[in-house]
This record gives sequence, C-alpha cells and structure tokens, in this order.
Amino acid sequence: MRKYKLDNRTLQLLNAQVNLTETFTHTLRSTPRRDVLSFRLKVERSQSDTLFTVELGSERHTLTLPNEKKMHLKLADFIEEIVNGPFDPSNPADLLTPHASRRFGTFEAEQRQQVFELVRTGGTLSLDMGFDLPIQLALHRNITRKAVTTIMSIGVKKPRTKCFTVFGSDTEMYEKIVESINHLAAVATPAAHAA
Repeated sequence: MRKYKLDNRTLQLLNAQVNLTETFTHTLRSTPRRDVLSFRLKVERSQSDTLFTVELGSERHTLTLPNEKKMHLKLADFIEEIVNGPFDPSNPADLLTPHASRRFGTFEAEQRQQVFELVRTGGTLSLDMGFDLPIQLALHRNITRKAVTTIMSIGVKKPRTKCFTVFGSDTEMYEKIVESINHLAAVATPAAHAA
C-alpha cells in the first residue's frame, strides 16, 4: 500500500527547487494516520541535466534527470518509491497513476456525448477527468422555454461550484456548458501539474 504521498504544496516546491543548486528539507505525511517522515533533497543542476540526492535517515539515493519541464514530477515519483518501497502491480492500492503520467482535465469524446444528452434531457452526471474526485454535474431542463439550469462542482471540504442558466438551442447550451466544465477543470488542476 502507498502509505506516504507528496502533497500539492510539496510538488509546487519541487517544481521551483529543481531549477536551483541547493539542499532542501521536506516532510511527508502518511494518508490515514498523518505520520511524519523527513528527508533531505540535494539538487546539483548543470546545463544539460540535474543530479538529485535523497537522504532518508542513513540511506542515500541518487537520480540524474535531463533538464525538462516535468522533471519535478519524475522526482516526486522517485521519492515516493523510496519512501513506500517498490511498486507492486498486484496490489490495487499501488495502481495509482504516477505523478509524471497524470493528465488532468481530459474531456473524452464519450463524456462530451453524455453531456450533450444531459443538455437535451436533464439529469445528473459524474465526470471523471483525472482528478482525485469527479466533477459533479446536474442539469435541470426548463419546460416553458429553451433553457437549462446547471450546477457543477468538484471537491468535498471546499468544493469549487458553479451555478448558472443558459438559453438557446441545444447546441448553443452544450457549448456554453462544455466551456464552463473546461474552466472548472482548469481551476481544479493542481498548480504543480498545470502548464
């Protein structure tokens, strides 16, 4: 089981720190019990690649990566593998997508078709767009005129929510709702993964 996980704040720090030559101290917290684990990260940057040394207690692990835009995510995967042990494909808890492979805000053609059907009939839908939680979408079809009242949200503790009514043909309403879904997905994308 993946006990320790890097949070979004640490990912943002790593994004900045991979461009520096310095030693940094970070802490990891476990998911269920919030146990704390400290490690040191030494970064030595050159023109073409960067050498990372992760010191965890008396252990030292090194990784050299070419200088590229998403190397902080590869480093995050490396750190999590050191802390949690090797990846076990037979364990369903280990089947989380690595940081470097995650894609947020992917709005597939099948999901677009489901949203279009929802615009025509009304109802609810959960859209899995690669985030920890799905985007919840509820549409109320107005009978007296060509309009749809839409409520969409993502999150539990502090959900990001949108509520609005759109008018026009089914296609026009669909385009406005898709645009709003894309805006909500952009806001929900963790800063360390954006851009």
